[in-house]
Amino acid sequence: MKPTSIIFIIIAVMMASVGLLLCFTASNMANDQGVALFTQTGDADSNYTSVHEFDGAAVKKLVLNMSDTTVNIFGGADSNRVEMVNFPDGTYDLSIGKSTLQLSNASGIGSFIDIDNFKINFNGFRDYLHYFKYRNKKTSVNVYFTDDASAIILSVTSGGDVNLQDLRLDCDYKVIVSKGDVNVSNVKTDSSIDIDSTDDSSVNISASSFNEIIVNGVTAYTEIKNTTFTRSMYINIKSGSVSYDRLEPDFTGFNLLLRADSGVIKYNSERIINGKYEEKNYIDISADTGEDDDTGADSGEDGDHEGEDEVGGEGETTTAAEGTEPEVPVNSTQIPAYSVTIILGEGNIEVY
Repeated sequence: MKPTSIIFIIIAVMMASVGLLLCFTASNMANDQGVALFTQTGDADSNYTSVHEFDGAAVKKLVLNMSDTTVNIFGGADSNRVEMVNFPDGTYDLSIGKSTLQLSNASGIGSFIDIDNFKINFNGFRDYLHYFKYRNKKTSVNVYFTDDASAIILSVTSGGDVNLQDLRLDCDYKVIVSKGDVNVSNVKTDSSIDIDSTDDSSVNISASSFNEIIVNGVTAYTEIKNTTFTRSMYINIKSGSVSYDRLEPDFTGFNLLLRADSGVIKYNSERIINGKYEEKNYIDISADTGEDDDTGADSGEDGDHEGEDEVGGEGETTTAAEGTEPEVPVNSTQIPAYSVTIILGEGNIEVY
């Protein structure tokens, strides 16, 4: 190694040592004087939070794209704000425009330098020390809305859990998770909720009301209770289970399709294995699906019973034909109006 290189290395080490010494000294002085060195504030559990407020009347669209992070979205708050818990400065990108709020995170210390955009998220050597101080802590994002907020689109993609609670936003909810769980509680909107599980997740919806409920999943364990919908509910899962404890006394005015290609359907007194159960209670469904109407099926009719009936019912006994699985809808316009559709490739369906 050349002497000049050795000199530069020695100088670099000396500068780093001086920087460390100054950081520790400044930290001790700040603690003695009650001065905060960072935007984050610590709580009793040593979790550090930075708060960003936004105009709830102006922001119409929220797009959150997080990895391995719990996302909590609450309504009924006293202010519209985003709380970043255990995210050091420079490890997330928050943009609040005139009508759109966008948030994404980047893991690793390399996120302090964004070469592609010629941006350096570096506020001094203290940021690196702060990063290592709680880099292994569990991260979460908390979004708070007041009841008079005006968002019309809320889109969340996360590798962690997503929790929606006490929301009164009249907006479309779109949630995509991989291995995280989705919990929806006391959410009311005249629009839709669309949940997509790309890996292994549980989906729980309770005490809520929507125009449409859509759940698509690879492996998903779905439970819906004390929840109403105006237009339709569509659930299509490759494997898992579906439990629907409905508030309505029956499905009058809605076409019903329950299908378990490899599993058991439990509905009223029916127990069907590897088959399907149908009720045609809404004549005009052909306008959406192109299928022939069953004009002889009046509202409240017992419907067609297909599948292997273990309780000795007199319904027709067949198994689901291969290759008949409908395509997963791209958006809500492909969902048949006034219908309840639950399709499960492998697993059990229970409707109470």
